[in-house]
Amino acid sequence: MPTTDLDGAELHPADQEALARFFAARSAWTGIATAREAIGLDGKALLHSGPPYDGAPITPTLNSASVACVFEGWAANLDEADELIASGGVTFEPAQDRNVATPLAAVVSPSQQVIVIEDRAGMGKRAIAPLNGGGTGGAPAARYGRKSSEALDLLRFLNDEVAPAIAGAAADPVDWYPIVDEALTKGDDAHLRHLEANNALNAILAARLGTGYAGSKVGEFTAAWPIFHLNFWMAAARCALSAAAGVAGSGLVTALGGNGATAGLQVSGLPGRWFTAEADVPQGNVRAPYTLNSCTGAYGDSALAEGFGLGAMALSYCPDMQALHTGFFDESVYALPGKLLMGAHPGFPQSGARAGLSARAVVESGEAPVVELGLVEKTGQDGGLGAGLYRPPLAIFKEACDALD
Repeated sequence: MPTTDLDGAELHPADQEALARFFAARSAWTGIATAREAIGLDGKALLHSGPPYDGAPITPTLNSASVACVFEGWAANLDEADELIASGGVTFEPAQDRNVATPLAAVVSPSQQVIVIEDRAGMGKRAIAPLNGGGTGGAPAARYGRKSSEALDLLRFLNDEVAPAIAGAAADPVDWYPIVDEALTKGDDAHLRHLEANNALNAILAARLGTGYAGSKVGEFTAAWPIFHLNFWMAAARCALSAAAGVAGSGLVTALGGNGATAGLQVSGLPGRWFTAEADVPQGNVRAPYTLNSCTGAYGDSALAEGFGLGAMALSYCPDMQALHTGFFDESVYALPGKLLMGAHPGFPQSGARAGLSARAVVESGEAPVVELGLVEKTGQDGGLGAGLYRPPLAIFKEACDALD
C-alpha cells in the first residue's frame, strides 16, 4: 500500500486505503447490453452528465432528451417529446450517481445499448457508457445536443447496427488498461486524442469478429472516428473510481464532471455527495464565426479522464493536444501530476502515468487540476464548436475537504 508520494508528502491514511482500492481495480470490457439490463434503469428516466441540475436542464441536454424520448417510443415525434418533458413526465438524474458516464449533452435512456465495463478484481461497481456517435462538431451525435431526425437516425444506427455488430468481441473480457497505457506512449492523452487507442480497439474487433469486420459498414464507422474509443475509457475510469468510493475520511476524487450549467465533484469519503459551482466556459479556440460566449459552461462526464489522472493531466504525453491548446496553458501544467496525483499507477507500467486526484493536494497547493472538455453551442442549434481547457474552482475542493474534516 502506498504511504508516501505527491512529491514525497505523506498521504492521509484514508487516502492510502482509497488509493490502494483504486489501484487494485482492473477495468475490463465485458459486453454490450441495454441500460435497463446493465444497471436496472427503468421508467421514463434519463441520465445526464455532471451533477444534478438546479432546475431544468440546459437546452442541449433537453434536445438530446427529446431525441431519446422518440427513440424509446415515449413520444411519436420530437414535438410530442418536448411536451412530455415540459409536463414533467420524464425524470433526469446524474449519470455518475448510477455509475454511468456520458459525454457532453448525451443522455442515457433505458433501451439504449451501452458499453459494459466491470472490475475483474471485484472491487469496483459495473459501469456503463453509451456508444459514441463519432463525427465532428457539425455531426448529429447525441453529445452535441441537436434535436433532429438525423440525430434520431444516428442513435438508431448505433443501437441497431453498431451494438450487435461489436458485442461478440467482449465474449472474453478485454482488459482496458494495457490499451490506454500503450496508447499514451504513442501520443494519446485518453481524453481528446484517441488515435492509438482506437486503432488498438479496432484491431481487437477485427481479430475477434473476423476479417470481414474491417470492411463492413460498422467497421468503417468505428475505424473512421478515433473518438469512438472515448466512451470505453470513460466507463473504465468510472468503474475504477467506484472501487475507491466509501473510504471514510478520504479526499480521493471519485466523480468529476459538468452539466453545462454547474460543475462538481465527489470524494471517496462522502459518496453520493456533490460539491458544485457555476460552470465556467472552458478556454480554447472556437470555430468561426462563434466565440466562447456562444458556448455552454463545462460539460460532460469525460472529465473522469482527468479524475482518473489522464487527459489534460497527462498533457506531456500528447504533442497534438499541446499544439491544439497553444496559448491556453503554460509550462506549469506539466508539474501538476506530481503535485495533485497520488502515485504512479501500477496498471500503466509502459507510460508510468500517475493517477488518483487528491482534493487535499489541490487545496494545499492552491492549484486546481486542468481538464479538457468539448465546447457545445448553448442554444442547441449548432453542435460542437471545438474544445478547451477548464480549471474547476478551488472552492469546491475546499468545500469537500472541509466536509471531510
